[in-house]
Amino acid sequence: MCDYRALVFATALVAVTPFSWSQRETPQPRTNATTSTPNVLPTKGLIEQGTYKNASIGLEFTPAENLHLQEPEMKGTPGSIPLLVTVQALADQGVISSLFWVRSLTVFYADALAYYPEDQRNAPRYMKKVIRANEAEGFQHVDGETSGQISGIPFIRADFAKRGGREVVLVTTNNTHALVFIFAGSGLEVTNKLIASTKLKFTP
Repeated sequence: MCDYRALVFATALVAVTPFSWSQRETPQPRTNATTSTPNVLPTKGLIEQGTYKNASIGLEFTPAENLHLQEPEMKGTPGSIPLLVTVQALADQGVISSLFWVRSLTVFYADALAYYPEDQRNAPRYMKKVIRANEAEGFQHVDGETSGQISGIPFIRADFAKRGGREVVLVTTNNTHALVFIFAGSGLEVTNKLIASTKLKFTP
């Protein structure tokens, strides 16, 4: 059985008191798995003129114009547990949906694949871990598209619902990382617009 490690992405859904929209756990490798530390460690990246840039991962993205990027973070300890690079973009305001206040957001994180067994270093296997972790936190995996695109770049897609809100997770991998985007909002139309308005490119 896989172990999981908690990662709080953002507060997007609140009632009378704050409720963490994406307070769920991300996959952690089995303790008996043979892993190796990457030769080149990633950096947390930086924000320039509304665009997140991370040359160590080879990625740049600009969220929908109504979202504002927050300070990038690195989570984890190199050589001991998975090293995550994450950045989130939040809307200034939310909307009422099913008696809850839902704030639109986009979250990106990169998870170093070197900490996982080789047969798990691909997008389909990684998405299965995401689905299991979300369901364990009470999110309902709902029928929807199984693939998606950001700026024409293909991803595997999974849709989730919880307490009047909607979330879409897109996953792809490169040679070193699982690249995960999370789009959350009050409904499917909102999340799809966030995806369509996001600009992404991979850099050398």
